[in-house]
Formats: sequence, structure tokens, C-alpha cells
Amino acid sequence: MAERASTISVLPARSTRCGQCAPWVAMDRAPDGPERAVRPGGRGGRCGVVLAALVVLLGLTGCLPLPASSPAASVTAPAAVPTATPAPPTPSPTPAPTIDPGAVSATVAAAEPRIAAAGVDPLCLRLEDTDDDGTPEWVGMYLQLAEPPRLLGFVLDGDRWYDLTPPAGEEETGLGEFPTCELEVRDVNADGRTELVLWGHAGPSTDYLLLFVWDGARYAVIAAFEGEGGVRLEDTDGDLAEEVVVGLRPEGSLVREIVYTWDGHNFAWTWDRYAWFYLDRPHAHVTDTPLHALASFYLALDDRDLPGAYSLLSPAAQAALGYDGWALGFATTLGVQVGAAQVVEQGEGGAVVIAQVRAIDNVQGRAVVTVYDVEWRLVQTGAGWRLESGTSQLLEQWEVPYYP
Repeated sequence: MAERASTISVLPARSTRCGQCAPWVAMDRAPDGPERAVRPGGRGGRCGVVLAALVVLLGLTGCLPLPASSPAASVTAPAAVPTATPAPPTPSPTPAPTIDPGAVSATVAAAEPRIAAAGVDPLCLRLEDTDDDGTPEWVGMYLQLAEPPRLLGFVLDGDRWYDLTPPAGEEETGLGEFPTCELEVRDVNADGRTELVLWGHAGPSTDYLLLFVWDGARYAVIAAFEGEGGVRLEDTDGDLAEEVVVGLRPEGSLVREIVYTWDGHNFAWTWDRYAWFYLDRPHAHVTDTPLHALASFYLALDDRDLPGAYSLLSPAAQAALGYDGWALGFATTLGVQVGAAQVVEQGEGGAVVIAQVRAIDNVQGRAVVTVYDVEWRLVQTGAGWRLESGTSQLLEQWEVPYYP
């Protein structure tokens, strides 16, 4: 670990490189609220320019020359007659595409015998180009009757049948045991290929996610994930390619998430972080352990719940700070994440926790990410654990091309 700053303080600090607030200065908890809705398993602008062309038509008029013996005649120009402004053309709506029911029925009917021959009763079917050959294939999901039932997928390309099955060693679970149809066909990781994304569920809260891609001979599994706290796709770093976020076993209203990023060959571990397991607001901040108190503090900052984060500071820390000045230090903060947290020391009524923090700040209109090593000393009070004092050290910094 990088050498840490020697001073201990809870005053807001700003990076000399980007002018943003060091994330270890925090806020406190929000009032207790209901914890009902569970996190589901899952980000610019447009402008229009109107161009107008003004066409000026110049008319030329001629006259016959007067005889030389005739006196010059004075010609009075007629008064200009105003013309009415023509009404703008009435836009005609773009006709909606028409669907031939007969063609649809024929397309479906052509696939039914092959699907029936496989002994499959699909839960859903979609006609998509799954192998990037310009011709759509049938892709679907079905429930295989067994004990327990197994959710599986398939692709039907003409007369060729391809099973979408989990990797070796995970065949027994398949994609779960419930008859769901959560299926997407698109380029998830921005590698130029179309992926097939299949979700499934088992037990009270376990989610599965499998990703397949056509490799020229078969639909190969490029990723398989399982999470007791949910599995979803999310652009976490602003590169317009989605990462896989896997939730571990929930810790009350908190959950640890692992972020996996596509590296060109696999989805590899890149970051872990705390998140709220329930989406209901206001969030009830958890302070039963030093780790939970630290996570609640940074999640409150991420929620822009400055009073809540401030209340998670110890009485001594609050006494040393004025709320207004402390809160002003977060004026540019767009988001905060905390991860890699661990307790390195814990004794009677006190503990030391180290972690890494990613802070996203608006720096002159640009979204800048700064990663810090932080170390916090916490104290135990009658109301739970509170943050007493801390240090931070800047590790790296970069600009986000697209703010998620």
C-alpha cells in the first residue's frame, strides 16, 4: 500500500490537481425508512438545426424604344401590390411499416416443426441476427422438466439447432429453475460482435447471467455469473461499454458488489464496492460495524445526503467542523464509491479501517475521477460506530469520456 499522509484531519481537502474534494470528508445517516423493493438483478444530448433557403425570383421586363421625334414620356411605376405569404407545406406523416400477417404466420410456421421435433415448448421466441450474417435466426428460452427444473436457451438457424447451455460443471443448475424469459441480443461489451444475454433465477435471491457469442462454429460461453445479491449490466466507467456487476450475499440493507470489465478476452475483476441492496429512500444507514459505518458514510455522500453523512461523523469531529463549510467542500461532487475496505485494527471502542475511494467531480464542466487511499479511525458510540478522523492519499486521476 502506498505510504499514507501523516496528518489526521476531518476538514475538507481539495486536490491540487483537479480542485475536487477529498472523499474521506463525509456526511451521515438519513432517517430510517422502509426496506421493501429489492435491487433488480440493472446513460448525450440532441440538437436540431433548421435550415431555410430563401429563393428570390427576379423578373425582367422590356419596353419598346420611343421614336426619336417623340418627346420623352414619363412613366410612373405602378404601386407594389403586397402578396400573401404562402402557407408552409403541410408535413405528411411517415407511413408506419405494414406487417403482412400471412408472412409472419408463415415464418413462425416454418420454425414450429423443428422446434417441436426437439421436444421444446418455448417460453418466448425472438427473431434476431445472432451470428452477424445479416439473416435473422430464432432465439428462445424454455424450461426443461427435471428436479429441479432447468431454464435453458437455444438458437434455430434454418434447420440447425444450437443449445445455449452453461459451461461444463454448471449444467445441473442451467439458468435457474423459474420459467422466465429475460433475453437480450446486442453488442454488450462494444467489441463489434453480437452477444446473447440470458438471465435466470433460483432460490430466494440467486441470479444467473450467461453471455454467448458466435465463434464461427457454435455459440460459445464468454461469461457466466451467479450472484446472491443480483447480477446486472452497467456502464460503470463511462466508456459506453457495459460491465457485469455481481452482488454478493446481502449484509442487511448493504451489499458488496464486484465489477467485471471486458479486457478483450474475458470479463475480469476490476473493482469492488458497497451499494444499497434496497432501492427505497430514505436509506437507513447501517452503523453496527466499522465497515458498515464507513460504507454508509460514502453511500450517503453518493446520494447527496450531506446531513446524513455529517451525522455519521463522531461528536468530536462535528464539534471541530461547521456544517456549512464542511458541506461546501462537496459542491463539485457528482458521485462517490468505496471499496477494498478492511479493518486493520480494532480494540475497545475504536477501530481503524482502510479503503479505496473513487470520487467523480465536475471540474470546469468535465467529469474527473480521482482514486484515493483512505484510512479512517472510528469510535463506538451509543448510537453506533462513527468516523472520528482520517487521512487520504491521491493515487490516480482521469477524465471520464462519458459520465454514466
